Amino acid sequence: MKHVETGAGPERILWLHGGNVAGWMWAPQVPAFDDYVCLVPDLPGFGASADDAWVSIAETADRIADLLDGAPVHVVGLSLGASIAVDLAARHPELVQSLVLASTQAVPPRRLDRVAARALLLFWNQRGFWVGLARSYGLTGEDADLFVSTGLGIRRETAVAIYREVRRGVPSASLDALPTGTLALAGDRDSPAIWRASLARLRAAGAEVAVAPGLHHQFSVEDPVLFNDAVRSWIESRRLGAGLVTPT
Repeated sequence: MKHVETGAGPERILWLHGGNVAGWMWAPQVPAFDDYVCLVPDLPGFGASADDAWVSIAETADRIADLLDGAPVHVVGLSLGASIAVDLAARHPELVQSLVLASTQAVPPRRLDRVAARALLLFWNQRGFWVGLARSYGLTGEDADLFVSTGLGIRRETAVAIYREVRRGVPSASLDALPTGTLALAGDRDSPAIWRASLARLRAAGAEVAVAPGLHHQFSVEDPVLFNDAVRSWIESRRLGAGLVTPT
């Protein structure tokens, strides 16, 4: 599994990207944390690791544990990356100093979301699909080109395998092992299965939860200032960043 390591400092942050992208999605975050060592892997089947076979969330968590080589880190994960982060904390708790989970699919998706996901898989290998998806995310220029090239490099069988696993939600045993120092975030324009039901499940498991008003699934890109402040505020002082709201 390929990864990039940047920055300098006494502590490390592990950045776990979502599906459909790769480690480059953290470009708005990593330079803002150059006072930390930032570890940014391309997960198996994605980006520079496109030739690595995807096996499962658990196997990926174990491979990341090997990458960490026994040294604990702060972990930030979005979407698929958040699911892997939960499993990493459950399987290797000694490696996780704190956990920031963004846009986590902690419960099974709604029927409408399942239908949409299956429809997307039908067009997976078509360039036009990825171009349209980039536009829907508000990506332009080099960002859009990188998104399209990354998407076209992801095998359809990898996407199907991940979808089948994610649609079951995060296993209760993993959620129940969440460490102290877990923050779960979601934009309130995301799917209700994520920003409402999943946050409720994560809160029940002991996580601190917060909502980013007016933002969507990829809110780390949509509002990097808010997202970066949320991460720094949490890992350094266990407080909610500016602009976040505690859901009722």
